[in-house]
Amino acid sequence: MAKIEYAVDVWDLSGTDGRPNSFLLLKHLRDFGEEGWELVSLTLNIDLAEQGPSHLLVFKRLTDGGP
Repeated sequence: MAKIEYAVDVWDLSGTDGRPNSFLLLKHLRDFGEEGWELVSLTLNIDLAEQGPSHLLVFKRLTDGGP
C-alpha cells in the first residue's frame, strides 16, 4: 500500500533582504523533483519560531509503504 512522505525545507533569510531568487528557487524545485518530491506549499517571508525569518517549502511524495 502506498504511503505519503513529507519533507519540510526552510530557507534561512538571516542577513538577506528576503526577496526570493526565482532562478535559485527553480533549481531547488527541480532538484527535489528529481527525487520524486512534489511541492504542496510555499510560504515566503514567514517568521518561524526558533528559526526567524524564512521561506518555508513543504513537499510530498508517494512511497511503496513496504511489506
